[in-house]
Amino acid sequence: MLKVGIIGIGNTGNQIAALAKTKLNIDVVAINSSEKDLETIDNSIPKALIKDKEGLCHGAGKDRALAKKMLKDSVMELIQDKNIIELIKPLDVVFIVSSTGGGTGSGTAPILANIISETFKDTKTILVGVLPVNSEALSAHVNTLQYLDELYRALPDATYMLYDNDKHAGEPSYQIMENVNEEVVSDIDVIRCNYNYTTKFDSIDDKDMMRLISFSGRIMVSRLEGFQEKDCDNQTIEEMLISNIKRNSHVEAQRDKKVMATGIITNLSKVLTEEFDNHIPKVREFSGTPVHEFNHIYVNEDRKQPNNVFYIMSGLTPVNDKINKISDRVDEIKEKQKILEEENSLSGVDLQSLSADIADEEASSSTQVDLKNIFNKFDI
Repeated sequence: MLKVGIIGIGNTGNQIAALAKTKLNIDVVAINSSEKDLETIDNSIPKALIKDKEGLCHGAGKDRALAKKMLKDSVMELIQDKNIIELIKPLDVVFIVSSTGGGTGSGTAPILANIISETFKDTKTILVGVLPVNSEALSAHVNTLQYLDELYRALPDATYMLYDNDKHAGEPSYQIMENVNEEVVSDIDVIRCNYNYTTKFDSIDDKDMMRLISFSGRIMVSRLEGFQEKDCDNQTIEEMLISNIKRNSHVEAQRDKKVMATGIITNLSKVLTEEFDNHIPKVREFSGTPVHEFNHIYVNEDRKQPNNVFYIMSGLTPVNDKINKISDRVDEIKEKQKILEEENSLSGVDLQSLSADIADEEASSSTQVDLKNIFNKFDI
């Protein structure tokens, strides 16, 4: 089994790291720019803070530029952090996990992934991003587009995984978070070869798995777990795989059907093993034929053992379809804001005169502060 670990950045990354520690008992580190947010993570998990040049760590407020500036101010402290070094050094694979729509994780995860991959060349670095639901605010979508731009422009050879909260649209926000976090952790469990039981048939060993996930581009994992033989009466395993690829939490598959490598891992009863074609022609017709394929076939010794099938695709192309959808959503939000501005009932009210009339009253609060002017007054 591969030795894997997680560096979780920002709130989303922190929560996924904590879940992986509990469920998989793997080594993790939680990084944040908010000391308060880090307090929600169990103290048994090593933590590190991204600080500004004054040593403050009050969060980034969904501001990617601020998060990157803070990272620049504290990066040397981070890469020399004993907990981070001791985590990464013995690993085969380290997952750098964050949201794409926030500030801290979105702004710093791509940079840290680049730094870690260059510093720890014997450890495979995989960047993992979680995209926001379509109904989130404009800033979340703009941050996501900037994250993806940095991924494809600055890290063209990166290996990465992208999950989409919008695949669970309509569910309560806490439920979305739990579902997606569970999927991320479960997929990592598959990648670390937890289900690659010793077999006399075709096998994917640790070296094969490292080869499978070595290609630049996106990785997707499809999981069918704990189904029974009777479940295959009305739907074949291949049809269930295709259905799962469509509805799981990964960003939707591109329509170009380009895939560098695939790996299929089966833990099936003897009956299902004999019926199942590991070359999955229907799935390949749907998702593409790979350049390289890896197979792991394990026949359950007991019919009571769970039937599982895991399908890994790697070297997938950029998520252009999703980028177009996000761009359309950004345009939609901006257009709605424009309409609201045009229809603003206050536009015909002389607010300046009204303000003068109540000048002796308590000053109204403002949502904008001229920080530059404040700093100038204090010669900063």
